[in-house]
This record gives sequence, structure tokens and C-alpha cells, in this order.
Amino acid sequence: MIRILLLACLIFVAPTLLGLGDTTVAAEEAEKKKKKRDTRRMPAISERTYNALSKATALIDPETIPEDDRRKNWDPTPRPQEGITLLLDMLSKRGLNSYEAAQIWNLLAFGYFTIEDTPNTINAYENLLKQEKITEALELSALRALYQLYYSGEEYEKSIAYMDRYLALKDEPDPQISYLKANAYYILKDFEESLVFALQCEQEAIQLGKEVKETWLYLQVVLYSELKRTDDTVRVLETLVVRFPKKQYWMHLAGLYSEKDAEDRALSAFYAAYVQGMLTRESEVVMLAQRLLSQEVPHEAAIVLDSAFEEDLLSADEKNLRLLAQAYTMSKDYDEAIEAWKRTAKVSRDGDHYFRLAQSLANEDRHAEAIDAFEEALDKDPKSVQDVHFWKGVSQMQLGKWDRATRSFRAALKDSDQRMKKSCRQYIRYIASEKRREQELKKMLES
Repeated sequence: MIRILLLACLIFVAPTLLGLGDTTVAAEEAEKKKKKRDTRRMPAISERTYNALSKATALIDPETIPEDDRRKNWDPTPRPQEGITLLLDMLSKRGLNSYEAAQIWNLLAFGYFTIEDTPNTINAYENLLKQEKITEALELSALRALYQLYYSGEEYEKSIAYMDRYLALKDEPDPQISYLKANAYYILKDFEESLVFALQCEQEAIQLGKEVKETWLYLQVVLYSELKRTDDTVRVLETLVVRFPKKQYWMHLAGLYSEKDAEDRALSAFYAAYVQGMLTRESEVVMLAQRLLSQEVPHEAAIVLDSAFEEDLLSADEKNLRLLAQAYTMSKDYDEAIEAWKRTAKVSRDGDHYFRLAQSLANEDRHAEAIDAFEEALDKDPKSVQDVHFWKGVSQMQLGKWDRATRSFRAALKDSDQRMKKSCRQYIRYIASEKRREQELKKMLES
């Protein structure tokens, strides 16, 4: 999966051949260099060769002819095969100097490229490089085209070799090429070497005052992951979430924090993604709420869940409503907990939900409503019948319903543990003493 993600990122830097046949780009790059270089002296191009090159260019790409030079019978239809035939014929002529041959091979490469004949395009550029006399700009252009062609053809070792030749001639750092080389080594599964150039492209960009691109940093994440260097993976992800905040980075970072048992940081990463509106799946929202509950921040968990219900991110099913009710109960927001337990009980046949509703009502001294909820719980076969009877008795006792409370406590005695039995007997004795006290008080008042 991680390799698939990387390949998706590579789309942004897929090699293009926009400069094929155009030596001016490389020439401009060369002119910008401040270092002095040996000037290469080139032999002259004969008029015959010049005319043939012009004619071939017009056949391969008629649009290159300036409008002022176009004749009335000018045909805008490209005829690259005719141009290629003309150039091949030129190569068979005697008397060509090496510079003329280089120009012909260069134009041949362009011609083959226009008809999508990659093998012959490569062959033309490699023949160009074999010539003794070629300009530095032309050599750079050919080397650049070759490393791109071999890369797009998945011949990564050859691509790397031409990148090295290109950089040696250019004699200045190029972070984009270092990144491309890192990708090539990654595809070759040489992760250590890939990491060298992934880090190098970042340093070169900083050195040149250029922006460090997101994909460069993400490649480091992928490589550190492959090399099991978790701390370094975390470090780069921490940079990514600040500079290029995306859901996949936050989630990856949260997962790594969890692996390192840094649950507080994992929660912070999840919550940061939530605050930025990145959690759009039900499972993600539920996971965040559960993490908040586990870290004892139930009020925030309840807010997250309530907002998700309002935005229709969560389905109002038993599981999700129960989680909301639990969050409000844990945060002691009893009014909200009561409403949440009511909603949960309505969509559930589970008596325990009515039991929790009854407890929430009792916590708010709404004992009459609590008793009704306890009775609903008993009708729906709760897990602990004894607990329901016990707490129902407590609410009945709070309302002074002594006889009913006693019956509830006696019901709770059945099949209960020793602790429960002790509590029930204490309450039964208390109720009996309260009833005697009330009777004695009544007699005193009557006398």
C-alpha cells in the first residue's frame, strides 16, 4: 500500500520530454552559470546541411516555420516520416563534419519522438553523443532527454547513469534530478541509496534558496518506513503536518505515536485532523471519540459525537448513541446523558440501556421517572436483574415508598453476591426502623 501511495505522488514529477529537439533550454541554463568553462570551438555547418535541416524541420513540425517565411502552398500537416527519411539520407552523404552529424542526429531524435518511436529516439541521442564536436548545450540536451527516456521506459540503471553524466557536465546541484534519482533507486529497492539522494535533494534546495517540495519530504517518510527507522519517520511527518497538513500525514503520525505508546500525542494528532475537518468517515469519528474517552476527556468526546450526528456523519444506531450517552455520563453532563440514553433505549431492545437511563435520572433526583425506567429495564431482561431491583429500591426509598422499596430490595437478594445481600439487608433494616419511627411519631401526635 505504501508503494502505491508513493507512485501516486510520483505523478507530480513524472519525466516529460518537452525539451526534445530544443537545445535553447539547456543553452540558457549553461549561460546562467557563473563559472568559467572552456569554450568549445565548433566547425561550420555547410549551406547544404543547413538547408536540409531546415527542410526536415518543416516536414517534422511545420509550425516551426515563421509566418513571414510561409509560402502560399504551405502545408500545416506534419510529415515526420518524410523528414526522417531526408535526415537519414543526409547521414549517408560524404563530407559531413561531426557537428553537422550531431545536428542531424538531434533532429532525427525529435522526429522519432513525434512518431512515438522510443527505441530510435534513444538511438539517435546516443549517436549524437558519439560525435567528437558538439556544443555543451547540445550535449546537455541529449543527456537530459536520455535519462528521461530511460526512466519512462523503466530502465532505471541506465537512467541513473545518464543523470550522473548530466550532473557531471552541468557541474551544479539540481534537486529535481536528485529526487528523480532517489525515486529510481526506490523502485530498484535500494532504499539506503535512495535515502541518500532523498536527503540530498532537500539540502540542495535549501542551498539554492528553493522551496522544499512536499513529495520530496514524503519520499523520506516512505524510505524511513521501509528501513524501520520509526523516529526519523515521525520527525519528517511532524514537518509535513505543519508545512503540508493533510489527513494521511496526521493519521500516519497518530498511528506511529500509538506504536511508540505515546497515546497523548496520538490523540493530539487525531484531534488536530478533526479540527481541520479531515475526519469524514464514521469509523474515524468513532475512533477519535473512543480515544478521547480512554484519555479521560469525555466532554470533548461527547461534543465530537454530537457534532457528527448533526452533520450526518454518524448513523443514529444503538452503538453510536450508546457511545454518546456514555460520554455524557462520564462527563457528568446528566441532562444531556438522559436525553442520549432515551435515544439509545428507543432504538434498542437491551434492558441495560433503560437501566443506564434510570441511573442518570436518579442522579438528577428525578426518581419517579427513574422508577419507570427501571421497570422498563426489568421488562427487557437486563444483564443484572439484581442491580436493577436494588437501584429501583433506592429510588423508591427516596420517595418514601417504603413497602415497594422493601419488595425491590428483597427481589435483589435473590441470586446476588454477598456484597449485594449485605447492602439489601442494611436498607431493609433501615426502612423497618424508619417505618417504626414514623409510627411512633404519628402516635405521639395523635395523643
